[in-house]
Amino acid sequence: MIKNAILSIKKNVGKTILLLVLMCVIANLVIAGLSIKNATSKSMEQVRTSLGSDVTLTYNMQNMMKNRDKGEAMDEVISPVTIKMADQLKNLTYVKSYNYTVNVGVTSDDIDPVEVSKSEDSSTNADRKNFMGDMPKMMDQNDFTVVGNTTMENMSEFLNENYVLKSGRLLTQKDADSKNCVIETTLASDNDLKVGDTFSVTSTNADNEEIIVKLKIVGIYTMQTNDQIGGMMSNRQNPINQIYTGLTIAQKLNDSTTNISKAIYYLDDPEHIEAFKAKAKSVTDIDFETYTLDANDQVYQRSIDSLENMEQFATIFLWVVIGAGSAILCLILILTMRSRFYEFGVFLSLGQSKIKIMLQQLFEILMIAVVSFGISLGTGKMVSNVVSSMLESTQNSQKQVMMEMPNEKTTEASSGNTKQDLFDKAMNAPTNSELDVSLTPQTVIQLAEITGLICLVSVVLPSIYILRLSPREILVKKEG
Repeated sequence: MIKNAILSIKKNVGKTILLLVLMCVIANLVIAGLSIKNATSKSMEQVRTSLGSDVTLTYNMQNMMKNRDKGEAMDEVISPVTIKMADQLKNLTYVKSYNYTVNVGVTSDDIDPVEVSKSEDSSTNADRKNFMGDMPKMMDQNDFTVVGNTTMENMSEFLNENYVLKSGRLLTQKDADSKNCVIETTLASDNDLKVGDTFSVTSTNADNEEIIVKLKIVGIYTMQTNDQIGGMMSNRQNPINQIYTGLTIAQKLNDSTTNISKAIYYLDDPEHIEAFKAKAKSVTDIDFETYTLDANDQVYQRSIDSLENMEQFATIFLWVVIGAGSAILCLILILTMRSRFYEFGVFLSLGQSKIKIMLQQLFEILMIAVVSFGISLGTGKMVSNVVSSMLESTQNSQKQVMMEMPNEKTTEASSGNTKQDLFDKAMNAPTNSELDVSLTPQTVIQLAEITGLICLVSVVLPSIYILRLSPREILVKKEG
């Protein structure tokens, strides 16, 4: 049976070469589909890692505005988040860590703010205080914002490198009860401050009593983006004038040990956001008509939806390749089997079973498939590199918007180098190892399984069509 299969392959060289080329093409298409699926999976994992999964507990501004009486001031209807309330969520399932934040406006006699606009009526902080003293209460008389945190380790501004530590260190949970602070480099430069220096800040409580705290600088950071600077009405709104401290100091300046501005919960995976929200509503006594859990995961959802569509496309593509490949192979085998009616009739007349004849056809196609499988492992590496490079280019373009318009020379150069770029992508793996979807043992096994399935389908269907006939009917068809 195996000997007959080998002899048949040698005898029908044209058919063998045709099947070999066709199966190499099918195998490479299968590799492309598997590479897209693997690349999509890796990309979704990167999106989950890079975008984070934080959920913020704060008051529900939308409901607050609905329930507000006409003419009522906003500060009269805002219900602050309490530590007792926030503590109910910090130990729930999916919570990896948390951060409580308190924002409070302060002034200082020791340092000057980075001015939003120069006032002709004031040249110093003292003059400005006197100038603002008779202003309405709604006017912001504070130059700085103290931002108290449980820890700065998970702050998105630093994780996304919008803020970069220049000297010293960030605050951790160990600094909760300390008077340490972190400030921006422009504020430090304008006031000739460095790590280790001290200055005092002052806030005013509801009884118009001053609360003064002396802070020590342990870290200085640099803002890498100007996105937050613009449309500011006061110095306090300028992010450069933010002073980061531990939670206890901010609470002292805010004259409240129970209230916080917001609580941020960092989950183990963005996919658990909805489950966390549902659990929070079921096991806590928080009034979610007054307060809300804001995930701010629109970017994640858009990215995941896009990648899921790509994964679905890859799956459909694989099934189309399997179906089309099987159909084409079936058609070729049916045409070649029709020319072998006499051979099959003789084998059946000599008493050989139909199963053995079918197995002979299967061995023939499998031997060709093994050769094409080996060839496709080499060419498939290049296909995987192209897919990986395209994905890497897509991710890089999402991070950076190119503002330069191409001129005629650059357009001509790019069009002339397209083929060379494609060759380079095929021959070189991507620089980002996390997006390298080169052939892995799992991919090779999947390729072997799909190739075997295509071979089996393409042999069984034509064989059933031919071998359902009797030996006499087969020989008559040959004679006809």
